[in-house]
Amino acid sequence: MPKTVLVCDDEPYILESVGYVIREEGYGVLMADNGDDALRLAQSESPDVMILDISMPRKDGNLVCKELKAGAATRGIYIIVLTAKG
Repeated sequence: MPKTVLVCDDEPYILESVGYVIREEGYGVLMADNGDDALRLAQSESPDVMILDISMPRKDGNLVCKELKAGAATRGIYIIVLTAKG
């Protein structure tokens, strides 16, 4: 079974670009454009890796990360933080 990556970013071009590159490498891709959907998908789909933007609507990436790491079922998801902040 191929590994799954959850890409979370509120910028559609970044979401599609990163998703495209991951798909081209043979991985499954899930996408979320806000923190609530990112958290819900992570909890229901158990991706292997999450690429997480910090600045997102509804729930920011920091809060999503804290909630995932606090949950027994989701704390093992690897998280890569992606941000345009300097």
